[in-house]
Amino acid sequence: MKSFFSILLLTMLLCSCLESENRFPQSWKLDGHRTYSFGGDTGFIATPDSSYTYLFRSDGTFLKTVGTETSSGSFVREKRDYMTHGKKTMYLLNFSENKLVHSCSAQTEQLVIAEDGVLSGGSAPCDGPTNYYSLQK
Repeated sequence: MKSFFSILLLTMLLCSCLESENRFPQSWKLDGHRTYSFGGDTGFIATPDSSYTYLFRSDGTFLKTVGTETSSGSFVREKRDYMTHGKKTMYLLNFSENKLVHSCSAQTEQLVIAEDGVLSGGSAPCDGPTNYYSLQK
């Protein structure tokens, strides 16, 4: 009986960790960035005390803040399972105006949560940085 309760408790803890990315609102804060270019990989460059955040709400809207500037819009979340890169959650953002957009396309951004729980995105496809964010509790 004791082992049954131990397994039940372990299962509940595991499920709660896995489901943390499904709870809203979610606030993600910039931890740092990395740039890949002709000069090579800069490596991860930490950004301490960043004021660069995303707030995702349960109604499908988001608020992006960079310093004192804000921008907003709607998002769609999709879960994908890749053969070589594992399971990922994609956030497809549509901005209401072309302000604070950090991508190669106007008024849209794509962010990804990999299996390690880190949110990443940016303008790497057009020689910009890849930004990395952590979920704030």
